[in-house]
Amino acid sequence: MPYVTRATPPPAGTRVTMKDVAAALGVSTATVSRALQDDPAISAATKSAVLEVAQRVQYRPSAAARRLRTQSASLVGVVVQSVGDGYIGDVVLGIQGRAREFGYQPLFFAAEGQPGLESEALDVFLSEHVTQLIAVSPTGKPQLLRRAVAEGMRVAVINGDQSVPARHFAEVASGNADDKILKIERARNSPICDIRFDDAAAGRLATEYLISLGHRTCVHLRGPNVRSGLLRLLGFREALTTAGMWPQPVLSPRAPVMQHREDAVTQYLRAASPPAAMVAYDDLCAVAALRAAHRAGWRVPDDLSVVGIDDIQFASYTNPGLTTVAQPKYELGALAVDALLADGGCDARPRVLDGQLVIRESAGPPSRPAGGGREPRR
Repeated sequence: MPYVTRATPPPAGTRVTMKDVAAALGVSTATVSRALQDDPAISAATKSAVLEVAQRVQYRPSAAARRLRTQSASLVGVVVQSVGDGYIGDVVLGIQGRAREFGYQPLFFAAEGQPGLESEALDVFLSEHVTQLIAVSPTGKPQLLRRAVAEGMRVAVINGDQSVPARHFAEVASGNADDKILKIERARNSPICDIRFDDAAAGRLATEYLISLGHRTCVHLRGPNVRSGLLRLLGFREALTTAGMWPQPVLSPRAPVMQHREDAVTQYLRAASPPAAMVAYDDLCAVAALRAAHRAGWRVPDDLSVVGIDDIQFASYTNPGLTTVAQPKYELGALAVDALLADGGCDARPRVLDGQLVIRESAGPPSRPAGGGREPRR
């Protein structure tokens, strides 16, 4: 392979990285790593070019990288979207705890929703000969997953949250949804292990609890335009339809950020009369609803009952404590490891885990029958 390079030795004291060697040759860092380790999948010409350039620019593999390869028998690559999310933290603990039982160590990378960082993560994993990959709540286009499969990695996805057109939310909220839009499952012949929380069941459970308390006015604060948001809205609608209480209001924030969520609830409360009950897309939406209710003079739970979904770490520290449907977050992480290391291969069937209702103080019976006419305190 006739590589043409102009690599020259660096100034004294400059540390040359594997990325520098890759840039000089116009190849990936994964290719350089495999060539230096005499990977049989790399051609002899490429190995020769890599060795020649590495010697010329005085590249030396880091001692830390060598220790990582020699002291850790096996690695599991894990890509998360952020590190400041309570939900992500509990899932990560499940991955780490179960992986160590198999003698594996997780290698974590936060992609921050950026395709460039996802690609960089995969380069790092491949350079360390990682053959198992877990992606936690990936969104958008699945370039990372497709490339990982193409590289021969075994892949598990926890709560894949692919984008869903906004019109589908309007169709579900109006009761005119075609069953086809709800079939947002992974292809049956996909080699990817699909681990997920039952979002539709969580929406039903939260709504059924509020109905059981005696509420007849219910509202849903919907989530972003992703799979979980659509399914939780669907569960809300199904529970109310079964109870003969559909339709009910669905609030759509302008953007999936706290301020816009609070604004959507505030606008609803200005036009509504207590008592009412709300199923929030997740616990963060519920926190925005609690703040909006407080600022509008609505008492929780007397005037407004609120139920979230997820049971993030600080849900019990809100005022009042948040009733929510808990995801089995640790179990989701552990199950993804089992799917890759214990079960002997993936099949087309997703592994689905149910949620559990956690009752705290933010939801209770309505203070009086609906239509009593009392205005909230201002």
